[in-house]
Amino acid sequence: MSYNMSAKADPLAQLIGITAIPSKATVISYSVMVSFAVFGLSYLVSFHFSTYRSLKTKEKVFWCLAFARAIFGVFCIFTSCWYIFVDPTLFEDVVLASTLSSHFIVDVVVGFFMFECIAFFSSCIVFREFDMALAAHHLLSLLGYSLVVYSEKTHFFSTLSILDEMATPFSCLCWMLIKAKMADTYVWKINQIILVHLFHCRTLLEGYLFLWSYRQWDNITTNMPWPSFVVLYLFLTLQLLVLTPYWTYKKTKQLFKSEDWNHPEKKSEEHAKKN
Repeated sequence: MSYNMSAKADPLAQLIGITAIPSKATVISYSVMVSFAVFGLSYLVSFHFSTYRSLKTKEKVFWCLAFARAIFGVFCIFTSCWYIFVDPTLFEDVVLASTLSSHFIVDVVVGFFMFECIAFFSSCIVFREFDMALAAHHLLSLLGYSLVVYSEKTHFFSTLSILDEMATPFSCLCWMLIKAKMADTYVWKINQIILVHLFHCRTLLEGYLFLWSYRQWDNITTNMPWPSFVVLYLFLTLQLLVLTPYWTYKKTKQLFKSEDWNHPEKKSEEHAKKN
């Protein structure tokens, strides 16, 4: 069992048993169910709008997924900022430190990425489409956070790295506004400028995590389980050098030419109609 600085010292953590396997399984299960509930609620609400009803089936699914992802993104922003600006506990030891809430957060994140993988691969099968970058992101996230839940270590990297989702709500809003034919409005342009800026902030965050890795390298190599080490730095390297630059480029390009690059066949059809 790992040494959890705050969770073990906190009598509330012992009372609730947040680190016990049944408690973890319960939180993860509820997280999956809540994610599906948000997905379903999005459908029920959106169905009353003509914009949503005019979409193709796969776009309707993506719309509901975008809504669920946006809610998760807001959750990630608040939880990460809490540890950056309010509670410095996890900075005391980047490998071993944890808190009652950090255990809850990583359980919730595992549940959400379970939902994401189910939804993503189901849609891939049904609609015969596959996004390699998104698949790599979801699978590595699920694997990495599952290892965190199992080992009860690296809560520092886990709670701060989900701030990478800071761009998600704005990315989802970008796509929804395009589908609502509002891509020429100031609302869309302002949202897109913020979105591009947040992708640059993602690069800074990923570099910041590597900086902390450098500062705590002896501690990391001594105390971090090797499966977590491999997945964490594979994921951070992939994010910093491939995924974030790629998505930054795509979103910057989209700022000057609004288009739905999530569904290129739709774009081709609209272009054909114009001609």
